[in-house]
Amino acid sequence: MSTHPSAPTDGFAAVQANREFDLWLERELCRLHGDVLHEPVPEKLLRILENGAMSQD
Repeated sequence: MSTHPSAPTDGFAAVQANREFDLWLERELCRLHGDVLHEPVPEKLLRILENGAMSQD
């Protein structure tokens, strides 16, 4: 539940407000950082992740 004073407190309105905020946030993040999501992961980072996963086994 939000601590913002104007945030709805009843169940349905609160869920609807959260859903609307989530959609807005997703759109804004995609708009601002969408290009980065389509870049390939650098080989060095992939090796680091693979080595970390192997050491946890």
